[in-house]
Amino acid sequence: MIRHATGPALRASLAAALRSLAAFAPVIMVASLPAVLLLATPASAQVTTHPREMGLPTPESTRPDPDDHRVALTNGLVAYGAVDRSAPLVTLTAFVGAGHVDGVQGAAELVVAGLRTHGPAGMAAGDFRRALRDMAADYSVVLGAERIEITLDVPAEDAGEALDLLAGLVLRGPSLSEDDLGALRARARASEMAGDASSPAAYEGSMGSAIELFRRQVLGGTSYGAEVPASEADALTLSDARAFHERFFVTGNVVVSLGGLIDTSPLEASLEGAFGGMRAGSRNEREAVAPSSPAPGRRVFTYPADKLQGWIVVGHDLPTVPLEDQAPLEVMNYILGGGHFDTRLFRAARDRSGLANDDSGFLEPSAAGPGTYSFRTGGRPEAVRLLLHLTFEEIEKMRSERVSEEELFVAKGALADGVFAARYRDGWATARTLAAEWIEHGSHEASASYQRRIRSVTIDDVLAAAREYMSPARMQTVLIGPLDAINAAPSMEGEGALADYGEVVRGR
Repeated sequence: MIRHATGPALRASLAAALRSLAAFAPVIMVASLPAVLLLATPASAQVTTHPREMGLPTPESTRPDPDDHRVALTNGLVAYGAVDRSAPLVTLTAFVGAGHVDGVQGAAELVVAGLRTHGPAGMAAGDFRRALRDMAADYSVVLGAERIEITLDVPAEDAGEALDLLAGLVLRGPSLSEDDLGALRARARASEMAGDASSPAAYEGSMGSAIELFRRQVLGGTSYGAEVPASEADALTLSDARAFHERFFVTGNVVVSLGGLIDTSPLEASLEGAFGGMRAGSRNEREAVAPSSPAPGRRVFTYPADKLQGWIVVGHDLPTVPLEDQAPLEVMNYILGGGHFDTRLFRAARDRSGLANDDSGFLEPSAAGPGTYSFRTGGRPEAVRLLLHLTFEEIEKMRSERVSEEELFVAKGALADGVFAARYRDGWATARTLAAEWIEHGSHEASASYQRRIRSVTIDDVLAAAREYMSPARMQTVLIGPLDAINAAPSMEGEGALADYGEVVRGR
């Protein structure tokens, strides 16, 4: 039991504490003295040795050998396992090489909705939810354009049960009913209504909403636009969903990753026991999908939202990027807006102007169809137009000016020995990275050559990538926020009206 001092006892305690502090005061003063002197020292006397001149060891990060983690079952299923003893947890993921661009439109969405809600066919939904609760499992099913990910994160002692549950989800697929089909159709109709400009309350007013609206505007004319039209949802049947599962959830088109506190010695036997009865089948080979017709010019899609700030996403579609262009493109984006504190966009928007917490570029390519290249920022209403201006200004500079040797040096080192190495930072990351690469490429050739390709990028390569993969004349802008306040704000640094950055269109 703790007693709180009151009256004389409290005062005595405080006095003792003050005496102790006074005893340490000279030490504190002495410890602080060098910092004070440093502030008073002329800049010319400060140590400014460049990191290149410090004799630092050359980074030697290497990719783990995939063969050390790969398990190939007799039925053709591939899995990757890696030990991580940092926590008594195990993460299991099944990567399926199919997404919403595959099969009958809407079939993938229906299968994923069933997996999220009902669990595997033949298992009561209540039993499925109870099993997740008993394992304290973190369970998710993510649907992308070209891939589905089913993940269970569980305590290590429940790894065997979780593996069996994951196998049930993959082998049997979900239980589906007409109610599930009706729910999908209702969501499709609601989504189309939410895009009606007469319903501004439907816009959530956040970066997540801005990104989704941007994808709708840029990719909506292709199968890579994520939404299911109401007409397609109405035509969808339960048989379409079952056919999707039967076609794509097969041994050659699924890869499993296991990372965490696992025992690798019986791993192959455990996987054989769980997935041995899986249907045989080959890898999903897609035909290339052409991007949608380019927009006639720059446009600014506006979505009113009664918020205290605005959110901006600007960019355009990204074609499939050949291997020889991927490294220069990554280096270029790292310098321009690669999500760290020293990008050109961050310095312009945050360091020099204090307008926003971030302004970053996001490369999101697809393997067989159009992806997106977007720049995302946001700020208070009076700053929105200037943020848009600065973003376009830095993009134009990147296309017209050569980057410095220093920028190139930092970007190549950060990507080759920082970002790349982080993909294998622990057991979970290693297993996941190897499995994701195999499901996308069917090999590990891209990662084997990654560091060499990054280190060989030149200044001319960066300029060529900027001119090839960024086209300011085609960029589409999505803006969510208090439009009246944004339009009425006085110019801060000579930035123009919204119409100066593209034809202003009321978003749908």
